[in-house]
Amino acid sequence: MGAFRFNALDDKGQPREGVLEAADVTAAAAQLQARQWIPLDVQPAGSALRGARAPLWRRRSQIGNDLLVRFTDQLATLLAAGQPIDRALVILQESAGSEAMTALVAELRDDVRGGSTLSDAMSRHPRAFPPLLQGMVKAGEAGGALPQALRRLNEYLERSTGFRRGLVNAAIYPAILMATVLMSMVFLLGYVVPQFAEMYANLQAELPWFSKAVLGLGMFVRRWWWLLLGLSMAALFVLNLWLKQPASKPVLDAWLLRRKGLGPLLGKIEAERWLRTLGTLLESGVPMMNALRIGQGVLSNQVLTNAIRQATEAVRGGARLSDALASEPHFPRLPLQMMRVGEEAGELDALLLKAADTLEHDIKRVLDRAMAALVPVVTVVMFVLIGVVVMSILVPLYDLTSVI
Repeated sequence: MGAFRFNALDDKGQPREGVLEAADVTAAAAQLQARQWIPLDVQPAGSALRGARAPLWRRRSQIGNDLLVRFTDQLATLLAAGQPIDRALVILQESAGSEAMTALVAELRDDVRGGSTLSDAMSRHPRAFPPLLQGMVKAGEAGGALPQALRRLNEYLERSTGFRRGLVNAAIYPAILMATVLMSMVFLLGYVVPQFAEMYANLQAELPWFSKAVLGLGMFVRRWWWLLLGLSMAALFVLNLWLKQPASKPVLDAWLLRRKGLGPLLGKIEAERWLRTLGTLLESGVPMMNALRIGQGVLSNQVLTNAIRQATEAVRGGARLSDALASEPHFPRLPLQMMRVGEEAGELDALLLKAADTLEHDIKRVLDRAMAALVPVVTVVMFVLIGVVVMSILVPLYDLTSVI
């Protein structure tokens, strides 16, 4: 017997952590599952797995969604072609694509050959395979439709990964443009403007008020750049410390949801992710309460996470999911109506996925319009700022040459 440290979701979806006694990691995970808890991470207490010396398959960042998409796609194809599970894992091990994935698939193969099901083997590697993936595989095994469950899982991962990548790509160009504006202003105010300020001071030239303001700002930046840099670093440090506090995230998430324009968009992004996850789980045969608990893990906004948690408890008490979420002001209204229709028609999983598709299209349309408007605005602001600086330099110079 040994001590094992665990992180898990309890039967109410609340995060739990602690230490328990068990013969091995598998037995420790089994104890948690006997409590109706979902194990997220189980490892020997004091183990170095938390550090940099963790085995390759423990380093979740080296596995990544792209490799999981490839793994589920190839495994579904091999199983659908009639390959036994252990033979399919051997084939995948030979073409895993990374040292970390090769080690992980080897662990799965050994566990399966030892008599474990694929879902049980995955549950021993919670950092690589999240509860969502484990739940769908387990449901597929129970229904005798593992290839189909893996295919649905692959489609879910591929679509979710593509959606997140699209959000990031949409923000890249405006971010680069704004960074260019900032660096250009720093260069002009910190280097170019002070040189002209010194020249005009030596000539004792009479300057217009806006030239005095810009040249004075440039001299301030040049003289006190170290103070400005230090204050910026200190502000980032304090902000980072605040964000690490457990009480800060609900405050920040609530503030973001209240912002006009931004709040509804964030609510739609979170709702789309949750609806697609829940719909995919239900379609794969995962029980409703388990699906609701697992679905909480895909949300990043604490306000909406708490709302889903309360809705889960209401559903446990006999309420309909659509009614339980109706009082949450930040949850989009259209998906609630579609959810209600699905509940009445007995096709909740299909309507959840349809609602997720609708939100995805809506989000893309909003982002496309926002980016189409933001880029010209940032470009105009950049030219105006640079133009003001350049004019503040050239107007006095033109006046001097006119006098000469």
